Formats: sequence, structure tokens, C-alpha cells
Amino acid sequence: MTKLKKLTIGLLFFTTGAIAIYWLTVFTDISEVVEKIPGYTDWFMSFPLADGWIAICALLAAIYLIKSKSQATLFGLLTGSSLIFLGLSALMYGIHTGLLFELTWDEITEIIIKLYCLTVGSFLIHRFWSSRKELEKPV
Repeated sequence: MTKLKKLTIGLLFFTTGAIAIYWLTVFTDISEVVEKIPGYTDWFMSFPLADGWIAICALLAAIYLIKSKSQATLFGLLTGSSLIFLGLSALMYGIHTGLLFELTWDEITEIIIKLYCLTVGSFLIHRFWSSRKELEKPV
């Protein structure tokens, strides 16, 4: 297994686990959701299903990539594009509300998440699209 394939699988498993842990801390009140501006909590709590979609796609992409199955391409592209959509949505919300510019520890964490979504999403799209023919070959 190449280093690039190991990195890709690691990022996919990390994405799945990080999303699960993130929402577990929210739903168990370990992480408190604070109403920073009117409507913030409602906006924030609209993401669990979308994030769950990303986690499921990332998990399936990792499993199929380990098995060198062509389905890895589909789920890898779905994961990448979903991460970019999430990152861009959150980025624009932060810009339009001004929250992005309030550098509290919570917002710094959110900025890191946005950067992760945009960089890893782009990486996954490039990686899976450029390696699609390799995965289509019969084993």
C-alpha cells in the first residue's frame, strides 16, 4: 500500500471519527452550544444529518479503498464535495454574521474545521478523480 493511499484512508477514518466525536460531545452536553447571535443555535443544530452523511460517505470510501474497489471513487468524491460544501457554507455564515472575526477559542476551532473541510475536501476530490482508472481495473 502506498503512502498516499495510507494518507487517504487515514483522512477518511479521521473525518468519520471526528464527526462522530464532535456531535457526541454536543448531544451529551460536553460541548455547550451558545447562542452567539440570534438564530445561531438553530443554524448550528441543522448540521447533524449533513455531517452524518459526510461521515458515512467517508467510512464507505475508506472501506472500499482498502479493498481497492471501484466504489471508493464514488464515495471519495461524495465525501470531498460534501466537505467543501460544508466548509464554504460555514465560511460564508461566519463572514456574513461577523462571527469569523471574533477570535475566541470556539471560533478558532471552527476556523480550523472550515480549513480542514476545504483542504481535505479538495485533496479527496483530486485524489479519487485522478486515481479512478486505477480502481476500475479488475483485481
